[in-house]
This record gives sequence, C-alpha cells and structure tokens, in this order.
Amino acid sequence: MLDDTRLQALELAAQGYSCAQIVMEMGLRLMGRQNPDLTRAMSALSMGARYGAICGALTGGLCLIAMHTAKGFERERALPMSTTLMGSLTKWFIVDELGGKIEPNCAEIFESRGDMFDLSSGPAASCADLVARTWDKAVSILRENDLDPVLGRKQV
Repeated sequence: MLDDTRLQALELAAQGYSCAQIVMEMGLRLMGRQNPDLTRAMSALSMGARYGAICGALTGGLCLIAMHTAKGFERERALPMSTTLMGSLTKWFIVDELGGKIEPNCAEIFESRGDMFDLSSGPAASCADLVARTWDKAVSILRENDLDPVLGRKQV
C-alpha cells in the first residue's frame, strides 16, 4: 500500500514532472503555494542535471531546505543552520539511502538498482519512492529544527 507522500509523487510523475520538480512542487503544495517559475527552473536539476550527475531527488531536497533557510532578498540573511541542514540531508542520502557505497548521482543509482527501475515510464516514476523518501527526510529535518515546512520562511 502506498502512503500519501508516495502516491502524490507518483501522481506528479504521471503528470510529467521530474524528480527535482516533484520534491519542490510537493513542498510548495504543503505551503498552499504555487510558483510555476520555480517549478520550471527545478527541471534543470532533474536526471542529474540532465547529464546523469547528482540525483535530482537530492538536489530537489536541498533546494526545499534552502527555500526555508537561505537568503532570499537583499535585507535577509541565511539562517545560521542553513548549511548544516543541507549537509544533514546529503549525509542521510549518501549513507542511509545509498549505503555509502555509490556516488549520489543519477546514473550510478539507476545502475545499482538494476531492474527495479523501468525507464519507459520516465525516471521520475521509476524513482518515485526515492523522491518521496527524500522529501520526507527534508521535511523531517526542517521540523526537527523548529522550521515549519507549512508556513515557509518568515520575511522580516
């Protein structure tokens, strides 16, 4: 049985969103927001920046954390914990998700998981579970650090 996060990831993949877009779109929806420009821009990070490099689920999760912690306009400063939280997600992804045995890039992840993936449905659909777990972890990291992923970053 699929939980709500995985079901939403699969639905977005079926609509043609890519891995990094799915992570960000789920974050925006959680906040009750839409930002088509940001969602479109996130496609550049998908499928390893379209080159099989660093996984779009991971880069999408990093962007989600940064959306809540990084500098966003002239008078704003990044939260002191911003880099640490992004490092936590990266470490979790490499150690816990990938077992520390392979690089966090799209090509190696596909190769390591072999026939678990069916690219005929598109990488986002094939990776929906990984995308959902990464989104869950990014949201968990935010919450563990008293950042509300529903409210987003307060503008001061």
